[in-house]
Amino acid sequence: MSRRLTVEADGGSRGNPGVAGYGALVRDTETGALLAERAEPLGKASNNVAEYRGLIAGLEAAAHIDPAAVVLARMDSKLVVEQMSGRWKIKHEDMKRLALQARDVAAGIVRAGGAVRYEWIPREKNKDADLLSNVAMDGRTVHRYLEDDTEAPEAAADAPTAATTDACAPVAAMPGSPVRVVLVAQAQGEAARSAAAAVAHLLGGAPRCLLTAPSDVAVEAAAEVGSALGAEAVVDGGWGEEDDALLAAWDRVVQRGGTTVVVCAPDAVRTVLGHLLGVPAERRSRLAVAPGSLAGVEVWDGDEVSVAFTNRT
Repeated sequence: MSRRLTVEADGGSRGNPGVAGYGALVRDTETGALLAERAEPLGKASNNVAEYRGLIAGLEAAAHIDPAAVVLARMDSKLVVEQMSGRWKIKHEDMKRLALQARDVAAGIVRAGGAVRYEWIPREKNKDADLLSNVAMDGRTVHRYLEDDTEAPEAAADAPTAATTDACAPVAAMPGSPVRVVLVAQAQGEAARSAAAAVAHLLGGAPRCLLTAPSDVAVEAAAEVGSALGAEAVVDGGWGEEDDALLAAWDRVVQRGGTTVVVCAPDAVRTVLGHLLGVPAERRSRLAVAPGSLAGVEVWDGDEVSVAFTNRT
């Protein structure tokens, strides 16, 4: 007999779009026992995107607990519930993509012998998921299953000098979501302050993992960025090295997941971009990287890389 599970999901945005995050939890429908909790910051996004991401996370958590469960997904978003139930059309492309992702997860549950249905509830009956979404908007990630008491994977024992803080703890992979990295070329004075403002605007001002190379200039620039993000910079010596050590530091950032901001020398930014773009070492000096500029990289499932922008000031 299939297990009966209830998903409660929510998402929010401080500004629309603005600093966004989602929260979701799974309960045993019969006993009400809490089985799983999920929360994740989303950077700058709309509340509707956050709502859908919360639903996806909740369905995935339910499928993890029992792939063939009979799932009731409860949300206070009338839009998401009506669209997922097929009663309202989906016009926005972002919503279409997220709805398809949610339906794929639900279809997997159905194929395994379970079922999924959706129910709208008033906001006051969705307080636990709302609380988790606010935890996410504060920059914290939650990935917990209470039955087996497992947490998100911990940092590798041989990690560099970068300590594992709440903001820099490993982030559980979210199917269909990339690892995002913003590389900030270290600068001083007004250029550093402008870079900090640009990062805060890009990420919505929410705390993110913030790493810095160990040089004085990088640390000072990272302090400006940290002040804008509300995050404490963590020194990773690998970002002050060259070639193999630097690329190993890059790999650690990708393996951590989530969103990371790295403040390092312009040459370090060129090394990473050149590596990702296949630019020979002798030609990497041709990559324009101004002090205080930003480069954005997304790494998708299967290690597919997209360089979203470079030399942004």
